[in-house]
Amino acid sequence: MSRAWRGDERAVSSPLGYVLNLGIVAVVLVGLGTAGTVFLDTNTDAAVEGALETQGNSLAGEIQAVDRAAAEAGPAESVDQRATLATSVRGTGYSVEVVNASVAGGAAAAVEHAGECERACLVLVTDEGDVRTTVRFVSATPVETTRFDGGPVRVHRPAGTDHLRFEPLDDAG
Repeated sequence: MSRAWRGDERAVSSPLGYVLNLGIVAVVLVGLGTAGTVFLDTNTDAAVEGALETQGNSLAGEIQAVDRAAAEAGPAESVDQRATLATSVRGTGYSVEVVNASVAGGAAAAVEHAGECERACLVLVTDEGDVRTTVRFVSATPVETTRFDGGPVRVHRPAGTDHLRFEPLDDAG
């Protein structure tokens, strides 16, 4: 005895269909949320890296300006310039490593990323260490290998010396 199904008879109940639909919607929303989070994290890191590069290029310009002024000044004259760097980029703090790769051991070992430079460079790293960028620069006057937190800094060549130094300043300085 074969029986034909009528349009109003169903093999699946309404509550089960409702639960299945909710499950599908939940899976889709979790997938979209995960993809959105990855997309946002990637874009945030790229924005932070761009901001670090901007700060690094600004400092490299100040270093080169002091280098030119030092070349024109006599050895008994002090030369300095204030570099107005932001204290944070995109809401996170950062540090600046000034690397003079020609200095072997000693001072170069004091900075974590000394191996990233062939000559002179700046390595800017977020406080969490998850984003960093390297900015190279050219300076006839040797630079002192050092590390300091982001923010205003004085780039100077003290009288009677043959290298550039970096002195972090407070915001009012």
